[in-house]
Amino acid sequence: MSAPRPDWGNASRFYLPNEDAAVLRDALGRLGNRARRPVFVGGSGMALLEAAGVLPELEAATFVDVAPFQVAYFRRLLDAVRAAGTPGGLRAWFAEAVYPELRAHYLARGRDYPLPRVLDALENIFGIDFFFDAAALARAKAAAGRTAVVQGDVAAHLAASTGHDCIVLSNVPDYLDAAGLAGLFAACRRHQAPVYLLLTSACPDRDAARLAWERAEFAAHPDAAALDARNRGLGSPTLCAPWNRPGTIHLLVPNAQRSALP
Repeated sequence: MSAPRPDWGNASRFYLPNEDAAVLRDALGRLGNRARRPVFVGGSGMALLEAAGVLPELEAATFVDVAPFQVAYFRRLLDAVRAAGTPGGLRAWFAEAVYPELRAHYLARGRDYPLPRVLDALENIFGIDFFFDAAALARAKAAAGRTAVVQGDVAAHLAASTGHDCIVLSNVPDYLDAAGLAGLFAACRRHQAPVYLLLTSACPDRDAARLAWERAEFAAHPDAAALDARNRGLGSPTLCAPWNRPGTIHLLVPNAQRSALP
């Protein structure tokens, strides 16, 4: 059995990341071959711009999300990042164009997040620097110019595409049954690329997920535990927030690449 999938793009909307992008940046930096053509499960897309922005040899990033809302939201974010002259200008766009939607969405669910609290979380929980630092914004602008947007299922995209050299799955495996997990990691194996993912308490069978990636010939990166210990976002055992669930970050590498790690 898999966990029930949230109503992506409707009851579940991502105006912010819910994962720690600083840990994701760190994870990509620990890979021996710098990612040039990464693919990211989308959500808000902020983690993509943050992490892809620090890749020194980035050629093309790909955003994939099944929800039309998230695809449209990410396109708005891309336009805003390209147009922003300063981080303050980007925050002003967010306050005017996004925050009222975000607040209304969560008020309907019994939660109220004041704007200062949202911006503080963006910087200090989710590790998004480009809203606050000019150099980080410049990097995000460069990444935005190299990012393709795909609406669809990430497993189907990976099965039909070639050439991704890093795969960021977020917590997609939380919501897959054994057959779905097998299909996802078989699609990842086609790319012979490292995989970054998060398993949380929403995952009904973590052993099934581990078995699926082991059968697809992936193994844990030796630094995975260090990454997990730094996590401040989704999956963190120390974060007290109604949307958080305990979990574990996993950085996987194809078995054939383990000997080449730094």
